[in-house]
Amino acid sequence: MSMLEQYFADLQVALKGKLDENVTARRRFIYEIARIGGRMFDPQWGSAWTTVFVPFEILYAMGVAGNFIEFVGAMLAGNNMSRPYFEKAESEGYSTDSCSYHRTIIGAARQGLFPEPDLLIGSSFPCDGGVKALLRVGEIYGKKVFLIHTPYENTPESLDYLVTQYRAMIDFVTDQTGRTLDMDKLHTAVHNNNLAREYIVEALDLCKNTPSPARSDDWKNFIIYVLLGGSNAAVEVAKIYRDEFQHKHDNGIPGLANEKFRLLWIQNRIQFRNSLIKKLEDDYGANVVIDELNYIFWEPMDESADPLVELAKRQLAHPLIGPADRRLDLLKKMAVEFKCHGAVNPSHWGCRQSGGMRNMFKDVLTTVNVPVIHLDVDCVDERNFSEGQLLTRLEAFMEML
Repeated sequence: MSMLEQYFADLQVALKGKLDENVTARRRFIYEIARIGGRMFDPQWGSAWTTVFVPFEILYAMGVAGNFIEFVGAMLAGNNMSRPYFEKAESEGYSTDSCSYHRTIIGAARQGLFPEPDLLIGSSFPCDGGVKALLRVGEIYGKKVFLIHTPYENTPESLDYLVTQYRAMIDFVTDQTGRTLDMDKLHTAVHNNNLAREYIVEALDLCKNTPSPARSDDWKNFIIYVLLGGSNAAVEVAKIYRDEFQHKHDNGIPGLANEKFRLLWIQNRIQFRNSLIKKLEDDYGANVVIDELNYIFWEPMDESADPLVELAKRQLAHPLIGPADRRLDLLKKMAVEFKCHGAVNPSHWGCRQSGGMRNMFKDVLTTVNVPVIHLDVDCVDERNFSEGQLLTRLEAFMEML
């Protein structure tokens, strides 16, 4: 058994023991993520490395376990395992100005950390860095990479085009693995997506209350419709979140005792261990009550319609596609709905979404009296993390609030 296979197996056992003692929403979520990580070693499942916004419901309905490369980079960083891999990539000429999530996966592939994936599937958004990293992984393993080109505009023509690409992706998976699409499973995945969506909408609505029943790390790296998309686990996890927050709200149990300030977190969380969140909570009563990437931006899917069309509609509605105003309007909406006093943008080194729009974030959130602090930080590479300087800036920001 490889080191990583052993890691996922041990993590599942440890979390299962804790769940038997006390079920919490966060524990159940991490347990399900550990199970997904372990599937890359399970011969009963196909294995796909992807970029983040690939329709995982389709993969699930074809017996394929998808792992998006940013998830892998975050997992390695969170367990203090990433450094040898991005240093390996850098030693071969990959720029330190590029995204460390992607350098990590390139280095891990070069070092043979993971079993060879059956499939490589990328999406043209949210960034081309992930696509280029996946193409490099394809070169390392000598495998084809299927790319989904999501149109910029949300039009009927764009919808038809994207559905055509989904059909081509299904053919690609079949050609590469021999696995075929189970339409019953795909319809079930859409049904599960709707159920999980409704539970998360209710959980998020509960978090709009003051104080919030959630605390800062409850929503960290959640994005339930990605890795858990369409599975029974997605429904179960979402329901546990809703039920836990409902219980806390009904019984006057705050997520963070003495909550004073409510924060909106923009895009990436810092993946390696650090004390920034603890400092915000302990010293200032500051609670991250909403993460940009956890917000439910799409309408329920029509379960009587073609599932591929419904999945494509969700994709085209994503706020990271199209004009920047779409994303900015949603951030402003979140800040108001969740009664935020401030916003934190960890301007991840190498990420054009968080770095390139920093002035726009500030301008639009200022219109609703929500100041923004930009943290110049690499969310995966600790070498670019100066905790003392960042704490000083955060303290000044909190004093201003």
